[in-house]
Amino acid sequence: MSYAYSIMYRNTFFKVADTCRAALCNNVFKRNAGHNKWSNIKHIKGANDQIKSLLFARFSRQMKLAIREQNDSNPETNSKLASIIEMAKKNSMPKDTILNTIKTQSNSKADVHWHEIKGPRGSIILIQSLTENVKLLKQNLNTLVRKSGLAYCDSGAKHLFIHKGILIAKPPSDLTNAAEDCIEHAINAGAEEVETDSDDLEPGHYKFLCEPNDIAKVRTNLEKYKYDIVHAEEEHLPLQKVSLSELEYEHLAKFINNVQGLPDVIQVYDNVN
Repeated sequence: MSYAYSIMYRNTFFKVADTCRAALCNNVFKRNAGHNKWSNIKHIKGANDQIKSLLFARFSRQMKLAIREQNDSNPETNSKLASIIEMAKKNSMPKDTILNTIKTQSNSKADVHWHEIKGPRGSIILIQSLTENVKLLKQNLNTLVRKSGLAYCDSGAKHLFIHKGILIAKPPSDLTNAAEDCIEHAINAGAEEVETDSDDLEPGHYKFLCEPNDIAKVRTNLEKYKYDIVHAEEEHLPLQKVSLSELEYEHLAKFINNVQGLPDVIQVYDNVN
């Protein structure tokens, strides 16, 4: 489904380890915009230490990327970094861990790299990495691609995705007509679109779409209306999606699990229903 007709997208929180599957299944949020079907570790209640560790590692990666992209480790002047830190704190990430991540990345020479993998039926996997050793990362990725029987794209596939900011928020309980009010709030907050009703959304939560650089502004403005922001992140959303058989789906999920386990991988995006 194209961007012009819908913003029914999901986040890309992938299944990060087979051992987490049982722990996640009873605790995860419904798949939201930006929450990939492979799994969801973002809104876990009462998560065990292992899953929390995975979540904190993800926030650390996002903070490193924000610092690298803006060349700025100060959250007071780097709004993207500030937004990630706020979400990390909201999910109980220790302050010392946050400070150590910022300190470490401030002296890093890591660069951002993109890797494009083609799967069955026209499926595309975009892999974003941040590494100082791209040769080693490429070797590890090559091994996973070869073992999975997949291949690199012959030409750039990134243009098949659109770069947007996604926020998921719960409106204040005192709104008399939240579904209509949130549309007005979205306009005033600087969002481009809002989705109020979708199977991908937890009941009572709404999805806001904006330009990536506007996430912090939209978040601040929605919070002025007393929205509870449960997710705020940049995404690469597919302009069109493809459907896979169950066997193909499971095979691709296994590949994505392994890719997500590579330490320098920041995010993985796909165009699969």
